[in-house]
Order: sequence, then C-alpha cells, then structure tokens
Amino acid sequence: MKKRFKSLLIGSVAALTMLSACSGSKNTAGSDSGSEGKEHSISYSTWANPGEPAYSGMEKFKEIIEEKTDGSITVELFPGNQLGATAEQMEQVKLGTIEMMSSGDPGMLEIEYLSLPYLMKSNAHWMHVLESEIGQEWNEKLVSDMNVRNIGILPRGPRVISANKEIKTPEDMEGLKLRSPARDYYVQTFEALGANPTPMDFGEVYSGLQTGIVDGQENPLETFYAAGFQEVQDYIINSNHMFKPAFVTINEAFFQGLSEEYQDILLEAAKESQAYAEEELAKSEKTMAEELEGAGVTFIDPDVEKFREATQSVRDSLGKEMWGEEAYQQIVEMGQADLE
Repeated sequence: MKKRFKSLLIGSVAALTMLSACSGSKNTAGSDSGSEGKEHSISYSTWANPGEPAYSGMEKFKEIIEEKTDGSITVELFPGNQLGATAEQMEQVKLGTIEMMSSGDPGMLEIEYLSLPYLMKSNAHWMHVLESEIGQEWNEKLVSDMNVRNIGILPRGPRVISANKEIKTPEDMEGLKLRSPARDYYVQTFEALGANPTPMDFGEVYSGLQTGIVDGQENPLETFYAAGFQEVQDYIINSNHMFKPAFVTINEAFFQGLSEEYQDILLEAAKESQAYAEEELAKSEKTMAEELEGAGVTFIDPDVEKFREATQSVRDSLGKEMWGEEAYQQIVEMGQADLE
C-alpha cells in the first residue's frame, strides 16, 4: 500500500508540474537559452534497485549534476519501477511528466536490435554504433517522432544461460525448455541453438524453474544473482550471447529548455556515470561469481564459437530485415571493431 500511495502521489505531483509548466514555470519547454541561475529539477526513473551497478551510475549522475551546477539542477531518483512499468515510464518521459529514465527500452526497434546474438562485442561497441552517423540518425528520429533523446547508456553484464545440466556446445541445448523474453530475436536465437524457448513474465521465472515448467533461463549475471536463481539452478554457462545495456533517455523539450552550458554538463555527467557504473559492474561481477560458487553454482565456459556460428542465420536475417544489407554490414563491422 505504501508503494502504491507513493506512486499515486508522484503521479499527482507530475500532473501539477505539467499544469504549472503550461502557465509559465521556470522549467517551461522552449525557454530561453540563458538558464544559468534558474532552478531545474529532474525526476529520473528506472527499473534498477539500489546496490545494482546501473543504479550506482544514476547516483553518480545525480552527484555530478548537483555539484557542477551548484545545486541549480537537482535530481530525484526513483528506483525499482516506482513510477510504473517501463512502457509507462517511457510515456511519462515523452509527455514530460518526468524528465529522465533508464531502461532496456531504447524507444525504437532499430536500436533495440543491436541486441542480436553476438552482434556487439561489449557495451563499448554499443556506444561505438550509437555515436556513429547511423546512431545519430536514429537519435534524431527519436527526437522528431517521440520527443525524447538518448544521451548515453548504463552498462549491464553480458547475458548468460543457467540450467541444471552442463552445457558446452549447442548440441547440449537440444530440447532445453528455456525461459526467454517474447521478442523474436530472443526466440529465434534459442531455437537456432536447439532449445525450446518459452516466453514467460520475469516475475514467474523463479517458480517456473522451481517446478520444472522451464529448465533454464538467460539473463545478465547480476539479474541471476539478485533473483536468487542459485537456489534453483546448478550451472551458469558463460555464453555471453547478447549485450543489452540500459538506455539513458531524456525529454527533448526539457533538454532544449536548458542553457548550452547545462546541456553540456548533462551530457558529460552521462558519460562519467557510465564509466563509473562500468567500474562498479566489473567489481560486483567478481564478487557475485565468488558468492555463487560458494553457494554451489558451477560456471562453465562453453565453445562460444560454435554458439556464434549456430546463430549466424538469426543475425543475418533479422539484421538485414531491420536495417537493410548495407547498413547491416556497417553495423557488423562496428560491433566487432578493435576499440583499443
């Protein structure tokens, strides 16, 4: 009840904020560019919970913004989907009832499909694509079509498979009832690997594993750890089949209502908070792996090249369908580039 009351209260405040904006509030969209000295507040929402590396990155963002603007911009964080499901949060950012969010939803399929299996080597490769000419065109489309802008990412670990059997090659996946999200690129990936992908709401996965409705699941290590899947799964297979970061999205009208100096501060804070979250993720992954091994989980390093080869047709067919052959080949090159 407390959580629901808080969400309703926040929604009421957001509605009042919109009304005040229409009557000439200091945060009015399209205000003049000289906004130094004016006060601005940012409501920043996320699925992540305190303690998760992505949320630590958001805390760093808040710290940087408030310090560099001498408190002229304040940031209030709303973790754990307090303001609704991802789609609801995205709608609020589009409308301007909240200013920012981070989630796995980038707002458009052209960006989301960078999650195709083994297309991106790392979170850094995601940024390499997003900062390219192709990525900038996507961001311009987000601005024009949805009134939102992507200003960065918060890293998540590579997605791995868990099961109650050893898996070293795609042949070992044959017939495995594997929970997966309902998106076609997930389903086709695991079909190509020989598994039986079973879409299921994440909130049902633990009981599904416990009762045998599904045999395994796939997620970043931090999600496996936070969900307590070590209680019902014996093996983690380091397939690293997808990278899918969280996207930092801001309302475009709010962003344009800031001075150029404040816009630069926000963009720089997004970069610094990403780097900080990456450091936190690296540290936490090591700690989590040690704790999971102590709890009896066995980590397996499979023949990743065979997994990559088995999913080649998924990458090619969905990638060309989404972007066209020429753009797809450019994305493949950027996703596998040597960034050292």
